Amino acid sequence: MDQTFYTVLGISPAATQQEVKHAYKKLAVKYHPDKNPGNKQAEDKFKLINTAYQTLSNPGKRARYDLKLQYLRERQRVVQQYQPYYNERYRYTREPAPVSERYYRTIRTQERKFSRKDLYITIAFVSGILLFSLLLKVVMDHIAGEDKYKTALSYIKDGKYSSAHRLLSDAIDFKPQHAAAYKERGRLELNVFEDYEAALEDFNQVIALDKKPSAEVYFMRGVSKQHLSSYLQAETDLNQAIQLNQKLWDAYLARGEVRLFYLQKYKPALSDLSTYLRYGTAKDKRIAALTYRGFGYYKIEAWKLSEHDYRRALAMDKENGRVHYLMGRTKIELQEPDSACFYFNKAYELGYSAALLELRANCY
Repeated sequence: MDQTFYTVLGISPAATQQEVKHAYKKLAVKYHPDKNPGNKQAEDKFKLINTAYQTLSNPGKRARYDLKLQYLRERQRVVQQYQPYYNERYRYTREPAPVSERYYRTIRTQERKFSRKDLYITIAFVSGILLFSLLLKVVMDHIAGEDKYKTALSYIKDGKYSSAHRLLSDAIDFKPQHAAAYKERGRLELNVFEDYEAALEDFNQVIALDKKPSAEVYFMRGVSKQHLSSYLQAETDLNQAIQLNQKLWDAYLARGEVRLFYLQKYKPALSDLSTYLRYGTAKDKRIAALTYRGFGYYKIEAWKLSEHDYRRALAMDKENGRVHYLMGRTKIELQEPDSACFYFNKAYELGYSAALLELRANCY
């Protein structure tokens, strides 16, 4: 405990970051290998100075180092507190015997036995050390986990998704019960990396750890299950999300898609899509909702309503080959072959290759 990073830099534990930096620069210049060629001692000193600066210039590392110093001081204090007791109890108090006594007399010495009191003291001492070590580890793991989690959030804002994912995994290693870290990692796996199995595992962890999981977690888990073809389970999660938050409009859109394309529940799907179109505002999602609802009306043979939704979608995105194709199919059902051929041809020009089959079947 005589030498610490503070004593290496020649500063006090209360030194500011500016003082740390100033002390480092001064010592680094003095002991730099370029100024001390062939001096092994100076080289070792420079390495130690650099290590001290790397720790004390980082607030997080410095906080953990201070905790470690506090722990070592406490342990030294405890050892020093009990050391006089053991020295006094077991030191020799009798003068060395003369030669005559040593060789011709039988000496009866008092044997010191390990008493119950000694046992209790030892147990208390060891237990205290273990408890303090455990508490210190818990505190340091908590600090490290939170630090990595908050840094990951800033990386997500900057679009550094791979680095953020790694930091979130580190945060979970330090704090296995960190539900928020599981949630953010699952969001990345779902929306960025499209690793739906990993996302599902993380959302399961969130729901297991959180006493009151949010509607958003159930929504994201439902979308993950949809991508993994577990459509009934996806619908159940989306139902739960809407039950928890009836204004989570994206959940209506997702449930409408599941019901329309995979469960063939056309009327409930139309209801969900209509709810989203009534309240949802995102342009790309409104186009998707209009396209889905138009297809739903097509499936129940409400072709005029289908045509109306496709027209609304094309008004928002004139270059959507898929919607042109679907409009062409609706026009066929409305007995408007010329108009159908126009839309099929436009869809094919926009790169929607499926329209070529309809062109050959209905227009050539």
